[in-house]
Amino acid sequence: MAQWKPQLKTLLKTLVGFLLVLYVFKSKMVDFSSLKQLLFTPEHLLIAFLFLSFSILCCAMRWYLIMRIQKLSQTFPTIFSLTMIGNFFNTFMPGSVGGDLIKAWYIAGRVPEKRTRAIFSVLIDRVIGLTVIICYSAVTLLFFTQWLDNNHQLKVTALAVWLFSGGSLAFAILFFWPPFWNLSITQKLIHLLRKNRRLGEVTSALLNFRDHFWFFTGSLLLSAASVLGILCFHIYLGSLLKIPLSFGQCFFIIPLALTVSAVPLLPGGIGTGQVAFFTLFKWMGVPDPELGGTLCTLVQIYTILYNCLGAVFYLKTKQRNHSLKGKASIDPLKAPSPCL
Repeated sequence: MAQWKPQLKTLLKTLVGFLLVLYVFKSKMVDFSSLKQLLFTPEHLLIAFLFLSFSILCCAMRWYLIMRIQKLSQTFPTIFSLTMIGNFFNTFMPGSVGGDLIKAWYIAGRVPEKRTRAIFSVLIDRVIGLTVIICYSAVTLLFFTQWLDNNHQLKVTALAVWLFSGGSLAFAILFFWPPFWNLSITQKLIHLLRKNRRLGEVTSALLNFRDHFWFFTGSLLLSAASVLGILCFHIYLGSLLKIPLSFGQCFFIIPLALTVSAVPLLPGGIGTGQVAFFTLFKWMGVPDPELGGTLCTLVQIYTILYNCLGAVFYLKTKQRNHSLKGKASIDPLKAPSPCL
């Protein structure tokens, strides 16, 4: 029975995802006539390409800095290529994090002697990205607390967002505060974790960040720039759809909806994203909340089209890998090719 659990879990997630998509269609959360008018206009395709390219470049640079912190010698072109490959698989794997599994597998094969650090770099890269997204909403709400008046749903959402962001800030302050690491309880905890080999490797990888505050800060700024690019892309498309939201409301709603889209049901957040946008638009009092589902679908289509470019990087990497394997088989004295 245990061997069937992963398959059953995947099947259940897929079923829930399809039911969610049916619910989206039945509830008319998407205005398909508006999509048809906007989708394949050359001007909009070009603008989508520019916004998404900017965001991907920032994400690749963020991961590159994290790799530098972990002392993993990978070039930026390699990191960018793996980022594109990860985004390509995001199009076909559940949620918006499926491609991270592929990235982790690839990068671990490139540095097998530092496998744990490599995989950890992908994990911390995702954590930083999601944390910055939520912090956008948290900071925005500090300036617009009037939105919470007489709105129970938004009050609960705001509390969760502020607790998460406040906890993340507190953790970061403690992490980079030298006296914290001299506390006896901290030393005992580190010693306890290092008794387990795998946990010890993860702990060492995490502690590497202590000595690279500015690299870490740079990764946060790059993440903020990436999210800003995606937000501006949503705002641009929202203006085409004539969505009646202010910049402040967009900076609150969109990051939360993007976070929900990462729930691993269907590829690319399809279904979960539409429900999240529709619900948050409704809570915010938008007269036509289906505009939220329409905006989400529009962005998803452009993103899927862009992510398909990752297939080029995937095929090139695969071809290069086969070439290296061929050379290794001819000359056994040369270093073996990466295990991809």
